[in-house]
Amino acid sequence: MNGIGRLPQKLNGHLILENIQETMIIADKKHRVQWMNARAIETLQAVLPIYQLSHTEELIGKHMDFFHSNSEEAKKLLTSLHTTYRTRITIGTQYVAEAVIHPIDTKDGERYGYLLMLLDFTDQAEAELEKEQLIEDLSTPLLKIWDEVLAVPITGKMNIERGKKLTETVLEAVVKEQARYLLIDLSSLHSLDEEHGYYINTLHNALRLIGTTCLIVGLSSKMALSLVDSQFNWRTFSTVQQSISYILEKKNCRIAPIS
Repeated sequence: MNGIGRLPQKLNGHLILENIQETMIIADKKHRVQWMNARAIETLQAVLPIYQLSHTEELIGKHMDFFHSNSEEAKKLLTSLHTTYRTRITIGTQYVAEAVIHPIDTKDGERYGYLLMLLDFTDQAEAELEKEQLIEDLSTPLLKIWDEVLAVPITGKMNIERGKKLTETVLEAVVKEQARYLLIDLSSLHSLDEEHGYYINTLHNALRLIGTTCLIVGLSSKMALSLVDSQFNWRTFSTVQQSISYILEKKNCRIAPIS
């Protein structure tokens, strides 16, 4: 399909590509780099030492698979390419980008070359790594109180990723240990916000479906007030000791004094 309308006078393809504030690279039909815009020169200058190059001019004539970790795979992909292809590439450890590769064909279908655009999202990639590290740092520590009784303390902020990990980790442990009771300890929280309430309730309901009793412990007076008008049907205790006494009662056990 051809475009419609006409380009303004004196506005040509070269000028358009040069003024796009993204890394633009043109390669010929044999996949060799022929042209780069000013942004590409600026961006790639920082990663040249990784490839033992001194000047961006040395990239002219290089095969497009130059930055690809698997050159044979890249060559096969380019040869069979008929439409826009997107992938994420990492150049060394400094530059992460989404590579958009589009074949340039004549009206008769003859391959003329390729347009490669690198959309820099190094900051986004670093943010993702930081998020993964946060999830790892706040991983769910499960404590085995005794047979059939597990406990999990809730600390720090709650978000989608951590809430999902909390639910998955606890459910796997409960099934593996065949736990009949799980204590969720909130004593490290200053308040119970919507995110914490939502994911704790999700876990509470999931445990009920597999036959495990969930006990919410460490509830402060402030938290208790915030739950008065909630729809949560939780069994709560202000201390861990109270919850353990409840479990012992249900098990028809008692703690014998030490003589």
